[in-house]
Order: sequence, then structure tokens, then C-alpha cells
Amino acid sequence: MQRMPVQDLSGPFSLLVVDAIGPLVVTPRGIKYILVFVDYFTRWVEAFAVASLDTNSFVDAMIEGVICRHGVPERLLSDRNSNFTSNLARSLYETLGIMKLFDSAYHPQTQGLVERFNGTLMGMLRMYVSETQTDWDVYLPRVLFAYRTAYHEGLGDTPFFSLYGRDPVLPIDLAFLNTGKDWKSNEVAVYRRNLYHSLRNSRRLVERQLIKAQDRHEK
Repeated sequence: MQRMPVQDLSGPFSLLVVDAIGPLVVTPRGIKYILVFVDYFTRWVEAFAVASLDTNSFVDAMIEGVICRHGVPERLLSDRNSNFTSNLARSLYETLGIMKLFDSAYHPQTQGLVERFNGTLMGMLRMYVSETQTDWDVYLPRVLFAYRTAYHEGLGDTPFFSLYGRDPVLPIDLAFLNTGKDWKSNEVAVYRRNLYHSLRNSRRLVERQLIKAQDRHEK
């Protein structure tokens, strides 16, 4: 089996790993899958709620969600599902000069990285969804933000800092909880307070999930 030399990772998005989750409970918006992209270098994650796992959904997410935000990755690792190996997908790789790799012939730790994240993500979403579980796509962006700003033992930092070289300005950093401030609307004050507590709890839950995942990986 071909191994991945660490020195081959030249920087962020030198190796991108893609996987899919689902089918999940269908949301009112017709969504039932998640496409997950993990940057192996920084552990930064992009995840997109999609209605299907066809090639068009993958290519759209790749172009609009990954490339338009972060640039073209050097290499892309996936399994051999048809949405990643179709003529359209291959055309994308060839046009942009992306080296396509498959998990069966590459370092097993790389695919394991995205699989561990998938478990963490699902554990987080289960803590937020309603009893019907049809609103998981609504909470996906918030959970992703919590994950990106949570400390990772393997990195020694957060994915956010590893990618941007700075810490984000978090709601907890702002002075919106200042009880002496005269808010024009009580509804605004309540919303800000609820947002603060929600994001704070999200970060704590992510960190606990990461510790559990690390413990399982080391056993």
C-alpha cells in the first residue's frame, strides 16, 4: 500500500478528503445527505447538505463550496463511488489539475480522518435536532463553526487558526452580554444572549466528542 510522506503536505488543501453521510431523515427542504470535505493539513472541514449524492451535487459543492472559497486542492482522496469517478468528475480533475487518489491505494489514516469527523458531526447534530429529526440541516452550519474553532489535540490548535493564522472573533469575545447596555429592543438582547449560550455549548460538545473519538482511535 502506498504511504503518504508527511513532507508531501505542502500546506492547506494540499490533500483534501471527501466522503458522504446518509441517507438521513429527509428535511422539509428535501435534504437527506451531507457531503464532507476535510483538509488533511489543517483539519478544516466543509460540509454541505444536499438532496442527492449524484455527480452534479458533488461537482457543485466542490466548485462553489471549496474551490471558490479556498482555491484548487492539489490532491483529492475519495472512495470509488460513481459520483467521484464519473466522466464529469474526471473532467473536473483534469481541467483543474487535481491529482485523484482512492482510499484503497493510499494511506488508511487519511480516510479514517473524515470517518472520525463524520461520527463527531452526527453526535453533535443528534444533540440539537428536534424529536422529528427533520431540522438537522438547519443546525449544520452552527455545528461546523463549533468544530472549526474547537481545540484539536493532533493539531495543537484549532482548524480555524491552522488555516487563517489567527483566532476568530467569537460571540463570547463581544460585549453583547453587558447588562448595563441599553438595548433598543428586548428581543435583540434575548436573541444575542441565546446565540451566545448556544455557540458556547456547541464548542463544549464538540470538544467532548473529539476526546471520545481520540480515545476510540487510540484503543
